[in-house]
Amino acid sequence: MTTRITDLAQSRVVRSVILDAQNRMSDNQIKLSTLQKSQNYSGISENSNRLVGLETSNQRMEKFLEDNTFIKLRLDTMLNSINSMKSVLGDVRDILRDIDGEGVLTDGIDKDSTADVKISEIKDFLNVQINGRYLFAGSKTTTKPVVPGTLSNAPAFDSNFETKPEASFYYQGDETKSKARIAEGVVLNYGDTAADSAFEKLIRSVRILRSTDISGGDANFRSKITHALELANQAEDGLQAMEMNIGTKIQQLDTTNKNLETSKNFFQNIISEIEGVNTFEAVTELQQDQNMLEASFSTIVKLANMSLAKFI
Repeated sequence: MTTRITDLAQSRVVRSVILDAQNRMSDNQIKLSTLQKSQNYSGISENSNRLVGLETSNQRMEKFLEDNTFIKLRLDTMLNSINSMKSVLGDVRDILRDIDGEGVLTDGIDKDSTADVKISEIKDFLNVQINGRYLFAGSKTTTKPVVPGTLSNAPAFDSNFETKPEASFYYQGDETKSKARIAEGVVLNYGDTAADSAFEKLIRSVRILRSTDISGGDANFRSKITHALELANQAEDGLQAMEMNIGTKIQQLDTTNKNLETSKNFFQNIISEIEGVNTFEAVTELQQDQNMLEASFSTIVKLANMSLAKFI
């Protein structure tokens, strides 16, 4: 029987070298496959607290951007409703001008049926919803804001044949205007309600058009129609102001989103620097460990084949 000269301690050292090389190779393979230095915070303990803070900030940026997408959709939808209301206003004002000027309507036009159609259009535009949320109802987002009363009932006229605001004729929401935090320390007040004076004046103008007898039964019909025309003109000014205001809010939101994107990219770059692996270094280390592993296996084989007889 031959006697090996391989020393037990030497064999253990070689095996330890092999085990270390295998572990390093496994780590580097994982790094190359995931492109991350470590799969847990302990692997980058010197930067773990910093990384957690950066990831939290990055998540907040992403949440703001996600929420702001819905706010932008609401603003765009509200702007579309206002533009549509301007079209309705133009139709109503054309009829009022004809009556105020000539005292009669163009053949084929029925003011009552036209008024009914226009109030229905106004109702649809102001009862618009996004994801089940009524946009013009204030904080009562699940309540349909516009439910008009009987259109043929005229608003109360004073001695000058003028009327007072009467949003209660149709409005079911409240006075709370929507607002949202669109970034850290930035609150956007963006909501308008259907009770806004521009909407109310347009609806009141349609009520006067619908309820006023222009066939000769009301001697004061011209004064009433003149007042309705004044309301329509004031409503147009109000709608234009609302349109400009919403446009400003959209611009503010877009600017905020660009800043959020910039911050998000900044955080992501730093996170990538902390987490990301240098592929060149990882490949080099992997190759070195492979070479070391091959040399270690070769040494074990040589030691295993050595005997006292061969040594002599």
